[in-house]
Amino acid sequence: MKKTILAGLALCAASMAPMAAQADAYFEGKTVTLLVGFSPGGGTDQFARVLAEHLDNHIPGNPAIIVENMPGSGSILASNHYVSRVDPNGETLMVGTGQLLMRIMLGLRGSRAELGQYDPLMAGPVGRVTFAAADLGIEKPEDIPASSDRLIHASAGIMASIDTLLGLKVLGTEIKAITGYEGKSETLLAFERGEANIDGQTMPNYTGKVQPMIDEGKAIPLFSQGFINGKGKLVADPSVPDLPTVADVYRSLNDGADPEGPAWSAYMAMTGATVSLGRVLMVHEDAPDAAVAALEEGINSMLADPVFLKEIDASLNGYAPYAGEELEAAISATKAMSDDDKTWLQDFLSRAYNARFE
Repeated sequence: MKKTILAGLALCAASMAPMAAQADAYFEGKTVTLLVGFSPGGGTDQFARVLAEHLDNHIPGNPAIIVENMPGSGSILASNHYVSRVDPNGETLMVGTGQLLMRIMLGLRGSRAELGQYDPLMAGPVGRVTFAAADLGIEKPEDIPASSDRLIHASAGIMASIDTLLGLKVLGTEIKAITGYEGKSETLLAFERGEANIDGQTMPNYTGKVQPMIDEGKAIPLFSQGFINGKGKLVADPSVPDLPTVADVYRSLNDGADPEGPAWSAYMAMTGATVSLGRVLMVHEDAPDAAVAALEEGINSMLADPVFLKEIDASLNGYAPYAGEELEAAISATKAMSDDDKTWLQDFLSRAYNARFE
């Protein structure tokens, strides 16, 4: 019996050896492209460029790594290009967001990708904050409903603004959204130029670009998107613990009552997906096994590199990147959005913001 077991183990090891050798050699002498669906300078682009600086040192074969920006339609242009035009050989990776995955899952018109075409490799959580122009006269978040008829939001696509739009819906407020901007950097410029007076930004942009406007008295923070804890409750973002969440503002407006109803249920489902999957590095599902094995080995090595962790910490504003089982759980939670939540959200976006679904 022991001889049989030992023979089986030897056979298994022998069969794995060629795959390991293939993985080690797969990227030697090659170039890996990180495709980003947003303009340079935004949070997703910053995330990709930190990866590009370090991943080449960890992937077996040490390939050169470059970043290619293809902005348009909230990353849908790049996503469509990736699944329909890029060779699925593992040499091009998609750097996406939770909003992109939500857009694909909801079936928003224009997307030709399916969730199953992407194989996530690693992710980083990203919080968000909604803020308003100081000249609106909003002194505290509870003033939002009284100003609803004057709120104008610049958007890089409905899903890029879903945290702000749906958060305000929970508070009983719907706003005018002007679409057509390429990315969050452009919507922030629109806010600064006075084309919009309410905006939401990911935490890196908020800390680096919005906080100075707040310090100068030009902007007022309203609420953070918040994080969902292990008990399924919305809690304060650890990067801005003093900012209220949408739930906190709702309670203040409703005599301490907790939020409920379809808008709240959809908001929680959306937050669970877009915060934990704020930035996602993905490879095509049809990539060769040897390529995926080499990429996973490189990512696991990189996630143990203190130099990388220090630099990605600044890009993610203190949130820790992750892979493996934790990533699989986050993806599963995203796909688990209930049919009722999905239908309500589709109806809301279609009615209020002219979104169209396939």
